[in-house]
Amino acid sequence: MSNALLRGVRERLEPLRPVEYRRVASALLVTNMGNGMQFVANVWLIFKLTDHPWGVPLVLLVGALPGITLGPLIGMAMDRFPRRRLFVTTDLVAVTVLAITTILSVTGKLEIWHLFLVVFFLGGIESTSVPTAAALVREIVPEGKLLAANATTGVGIQVGQVLGAAVGGLMVAATSVTGVLILNMITFMCSALLVRGLKEAGHSYSAPTGPRGWRTTFDWSKQGLVYLRSHPRLLPSYVMLVVLFSVVYMLNTLIAPLAVDVLQVGSTGLGLIDSMFALGAVLGGIALPVLTSRFNESRLAGIGVIGMGGAMIGIGLVSGLLLPMLMYATMGATFQAFYVFRSRVQEATPVDLQGRVMSLMITTVGFCRLIVYLTLALSAGEVALRSIYFTAGAVLLTLGAIVLVAAIRQAAPVASKERSVR
Repeated sequence: MSNALLRGVRERLEPLRPVEYRRVASALLVTNMGNGMQFVANVWLIFKLTDHPWGVPLVLLVGALPGITLGPLIGMAMDRFPRRRLFVTTDLVAVTVLAITTILSVTGKLEIWHLFLVVFFLGGIESTSVPTAAALVREIVPEGKLLAANATTGVGIQVGQVLGAAVGGLMVAATSVTGVLILNMITFMCSALLVRGLKEAGHSYSAPTGPRGWRTTFDWSKQGLVYLRSHPRLLPSYVMLVVLFSVVYMLNTLIAPLAVDVLQVGSTGLGLIDSMFALGAVLGGIALPVLTSRFNESRLAGIGVIGMGGAMIGIGLVSGLLLPMLMYATMGATFQAFYVFRSRVQEATPVDLQGRVMSLMITTVGFCRLIVYLTLALSAGEVALRSIYFTAGAVLLTLGAIVLVAAIRQAAPVASKERSVR
């Protein structure tokens, strides 16, 4: 047990050695602090500018549109331009957008349509920066170390989001939303500086070959889909990656109406439940390399998906505060199966195709977010919310069982062969 623990610790620390990785991981942590603060700022501003109940769901819906409309373009941009430059550019665009928003807020000229534009631009930036950072990690970290690197990055993202939301809430309460906007500008500038300092990653790019024209560009853009179709063994991991990514967005969206309208635990309960997901994700991310060094990776992934599905079904049935907190902590811990599937897709995809392969995921996740936000906007009652959790949990239970059975079947011939050799 101690040897396994030591190996797990070494595997955890190995990705942290390259300074390039530390820069990308730090940039994601800082950026997600900004995203957490901005979410608080957006909600506060929408309540300030309008008292309509559809305000918050509509703002969230607008934030999902870039992933739907720009997904293929984002994927192409990730492969067409140096990823370091793309990441830095998106951060600087975010700084500009936030600076304009701050000026409008201070002068009292901020209107509701301004906020929708801000949310749209920042949604597009998030849809670009997250997969671009993942592609940068793929360039920096050797294939055998990707799972530990992705899990470590996930811990940083969760810590950043929790700290950002907490700092944003405190600043709004103590000062005003202007301070949150200014601090968020600083986080994006720090993130840009960190990635700009990359020396050995994010500089290369690919481009369409052959005669210039829309047909050449179109053929080049669909190479990601062609690659997925020609590698059917990659599809199960890709589907699970899309499903889990969509689910985590759904959880982030539904937690507020669940806590306030269904569980009736107020803002304090909302903060506790949300923090428990982050705590579970941090603990699960720390434990993942240790567990994968001792147990079959595919079986762990299947068990994780089953655990997440069971916890979501539980959320659809329980009440009070303690049980939802435990359920959300379980979902945070078991969500780490996501990084198993992400690492597999990254390892199986050439570096210069990462963007175009991921573009389908960006678009699909955008559609899933849109469906959830529309449901929330049209019907946010207790029955609708509990039904969403229950249905999503049942889907995850089914998919997790399929993954687990496939892992057991795949391991059976290997075990039989080992016994025959002995």
